[in-house]
Amino acid sequence: MQPELPQVLAARTAFEEACRLLRPDLHRFCTRMTGNVADGEDLLQESLVHAFYHLPELRQGSSLRSWLFRIAHNSCIDWQRRRKIVVPLEEDIADEADVAGGLERQQLAQEMLAAIFTRLPARERASVVLRDVLGYSLEETAEITESSVGAVKAAIQRARQKLETTRERRPPPLSTEHRTLMEAYAERFSRRDWDGVRALLADDTQLEVVGRSSGAFPGQYLTNYAQLSWESRLQLADVEGVPTLVTYRRDEEAWRPHAIVVLGIEAGKVTLIRDYVHVPSVLADARVAPL
Repeated sequence: MQPELPQVLAARTAFEEACRLLRPDLHRFCTRMTGNVADGEDLLQESLVHAFYHLPELRQGSSLRSWLFRIAHNSCIDWQRRRKIVVPLEEDIADEADVAGGLERQQLAQEMLAAIFTRLPARERASVVLRDVLGYSLEETAEITESSVGAVKAAIQRARQKLETTRERRPPPLSTEHRTLMEAYAERFSRRDWDGVRALLADDTQLEVVGRSSGAFPGQYLTNYAQLSWESRLQLADVEGVPTLVTYRRDEEAWRPHAIVVLGIEAGKVTLIRDYVHVPSVLADARVAPL
């Protein structure tokens, strides 16, 4: 017998509340594994949906935190494989002493761009993010990555050494064409020049308001922004090392990053708009700096 809708909704509410405190760390993990905050948010949502519908698999007394991180970890690996960007896992090497004593581990990990993390093999990346960025123990890291403590220590050692040597590297800049189009979109959007915004769109532009709707670009989207009760503007910014359009919201006389907008660009036109205005948590703890 299928559960009734009120029961499902009540269960979903209870599940979301249980996950609320874990969500920021899960998002940071997914962001570091994928390379940017948008993909990190998408994979977090995917992981939480998967977890909710597989709750019966969580054994009584087991750690919800470790279980959710394991699901998120597997979702990130699957995402990378679908895009054929995974670096093959290296063979485990013998357990060695932790040589990171000369590194300021937390500072180094926090300084690294997400784009640099993605250059690491998957096991190294997951291990160093869990251990150095999120502060999980070796045992917890091994449980989440379904590995051994010895293998995790070896992976972290390799990752720290690679991160130290790539400390000054930065991802390639935007092409002039893409930057010009993104800046034009942001400038016209901020001026509420809706006709100017439409002129930048392809005939078949698709719109996804993440968490709300998706489909062909509708005129109502711009109308909704025109009727916002709060003041906003759009600006090209560096988000964790990735050039991204950021929606800023005016709050007590200060402009604060609120959410992001991701554009798909082809042949000099905007073909896709993914707006995270209803998911402000996408920028939780993210480093945002104007470009």
